[in-house]
Amino acid sequence: MRPTPISLPDDSVILTLASPGFDAGYPRVVNSELIPQSILQAMEWAWNTPRFPERAVRVARLKDVWVAREGLVFDQKGDLYRETITQHSEAEIDQAHAAVLAAIGQGGRAAEPDTAGPILLCKKRGIGNYGHWMMEMLPKAHLVHTHLPDLGVRFLVGLAPGHLNDSMAFSLSMLGIDLARTLVADDTPLRFADLLLVDGLSEHGGFMSPLVLDAAEAVARSVTPGGADRLFVSRRTTGIRRIVDEDDLIGLALSHGYRLVEPDALSLPEQVALFKGASRIVGVMGAAMTNIVFAPPGARVVNLTPAGMPDTFFWFIATLRGLDYTEIRCAQSGPVRGVMPWDTDLILSLQDRERAFAG
Repeated sequence: MRPTPISLPDDSVILTLASPGFDAGYPRVVNSELIPQSILQAMEWAWNTPRFPERAVRVARLKDVWVAREGLVFDQKGDLYRETITQHSEAEIDQAHAAVLAAIGQGGRAAEPDTAGPILLCKKRGIGNYGHWMMEMLPKAHLVHTHLPDLGVRFLVGLAPGHLNDSMAFSLSMLGIDLARTLVADDTPLRFADLLLVDGLSEHGGFMSPLVLDAAEAVARSVTPGGADRLFVSRRTTGIRRIVDEDDLIGLALSHGYRLVEPDALSLPEQVALFKGASRIVGVMGAAMTNIVFAPPGARVVNLTPAGMPDTFFWFIATLRGLDYTEIRCAQSGPVRGVMPWDTDLILSLQDRERAFAG
């Protein structure tokens, strides 16, 4: 049985902020002819929007609700707050709904709710992705921590892999949030007497509020910029979305004065320092390139991108940050090595290799 979608009640909203409007321009895309038409159309509606108008960002306070899987929130009847659906598939929603109904009905009575005080929902679809955390979940924590300090809020975060878990902890601490006030949760349904949620900061692929930059700027505020002016961000240790003959590409990058960066080997403060000090950044599209949010306005960013990857996430970051942004779309080669069809090896032509590092 599919859950009934419901909206946040007007009387649940305890804070409304104005997210400023902003101008945007069509990105500089090299090899756009390689992009399948259906993929291009999925991106162009955002790319062709010259002005994103002011909109409201709301903080709502809900009583006696369930949180399941990656941040889906249900009321005591099992109805689903539509504002918490963030790229969840129908199957994921159905599984969460079934788990919540089972929890409500166990033994003829519901589980006892968490009554330790208000807790903020800081988990959504994409818990295991650094970019989703930094640009879509962490900003919620910063907003509530900044604007509602007297509530004594706790923070509900997702269970993430080890390296990402470290980055999540670092980022919260760098915002001045006591890690003792965090609750780490897996997919199991949990009942809360007092839950806060933030709505309107982002819609993955469709919108990103300028307010998300406040969290990044707070994280970076006390970090001294690194000494490398030029960075080449590699994904070779991930095993997916690797450049064919990347060793040669690394040699070319080094010859142009670029420093090789493999973010998985660095702590969050080390990553922030490097990107904060860089004016030229080249990298393969992936979570680590989220760090361009720490680059100074005007920095030149070249994102090496699978031809068939439908993504506006990094374009939004570059637009809000005022970066000189280029995507070089790359032909895809070989088998799919990850979970998505664009998780293949990438072919970067000799001309595009020179173009990426020129200047």
